[in-house]
Amino acid sequence: MSNNPSRRKFLQAGLALPAAGLVSSTGLGAALQDSPRVVYRTLGKTGLKVSGVGYGIGFVPVTEVVARALDMGINYFDTSRDYGDSEKIFAGVIKGRDRSKFHIATKSPSRRKEDILKDLDTSLKELGTDYVDIWHLHARDTPAAVPDEAVEAMQMCKQSGKARFVGISCHDPNRMADFLIETRVFDVMQTTYSFPIGGYYRDRAIKKLQDAGIGVIAMKVVVALTGLNLKDLTNPPAREGEGPLAGIKWVLNNPAIGTTVPFMETIPELEMNFRAMSEEFTPADEKLLYVMNEQIRPDYCRMCYECSGACPKGLPVTDMLRYLAYNDFCGKFHQAQANFRGLPREIQDVRCSDCSECAIRCPNGVHVQARLMRAQQLLA
Repeated sequence: MSNNPSRRKFLQAGLALPAAGLVSSTGLGAALQDSPRVVYRTLGKTGLKVSGVGYGIGFVPVTEVVARALDMGINYFDTSRDYGDSEKIFAGVIKGRDRSKFHIATKSPSRRKEDILKDLDTSLKELGTDYVDIWHLHARDTPAAVPDEAVEAMQMCKQSGKARFVGISCHDPNRMADFLIETRVFDVMQTTYSFPIGGYYRDRAIKKLQDAGIGVIAMKVVVALTGLNLKDLTNPPAREGEGPLAGIKWVLNNPAIGTTVPFMETIPELEMNFRAMSEEFTPADEKLLYVMNEQIRPDYCRMCYECSGACPKGLPVTDMLRYLAYNDFCGKFHQAQANFRGLPREIQDVRCSDCSECAIRCPNGVHVQARLMRAQQLLA
């Protein structure tokens, strides 16, 4: 495993990026002066003009907040039938609105061609629309998870006009960037990108995608920065509310990012995140993110994947710690448990308390064995 990256290098990964590639009706200068306002970005070679802050509809969308986001000019909405009734609830919000004013992305969990095609038809019916702007293959972290027939299906979805553009969602862009570029079928990638898990480990892959014209949608942008005061964390994050704003500003400081898809449950949360499009990333933001990153260091996996294959019992450590984060940092127990229970039974039955010493030494300082034990006790 590599050594822990220096604090200076980690911080500079975001700060060194120019604020370029943004578009608005009056230009970036005016946008920064007349805060808050929508700033639109071009999503790769798709040509889509998307709001820098989009909306992750999530498992239980709050309809009045989603409606308010539409009224404010946010125009990118990410959903999936994997998120329960997410598509159906969103359909009720957009019913009667001008479909050309916003972009919809949704996803298929399937691998077989006929299932992917069927999934798209079902999603269109649920959403009450005859096309989606982005059609993703959901949660594909290795090229093996995108067989040839899945690629063929995505081409057919696009050729039919039911999907304007196609992409994948993944948690490890380093393993998927070259595959997407070489396949020459996919238009976008949705991937994890935030201050704790962002620049140092992901910027090289993100730059490759940008150079190839593949649009990048950042997800999990504020998971670690929500400020949930959970007693089970070693050092609960401080200053609730300010962290997510600074975190989204940090993400948008990278011109390769087309949009972000934070989940928002309240109007104040929406209004705060909205500000990130037109406010500068400041030294005060940098300091706050650094402090919060240090506070959550023992508990939050940065998804660097350097522990892949390191567990002698075969545990997918990064995935399991991500599932735990859904509960500990998002307060989403059912999402965490559903993901954990989707693991093979032999993996679910492993107990890290049986090991006298953990074989994994996290380069980021995460207390891996303690976190895995918590996941097993809470979610199994």
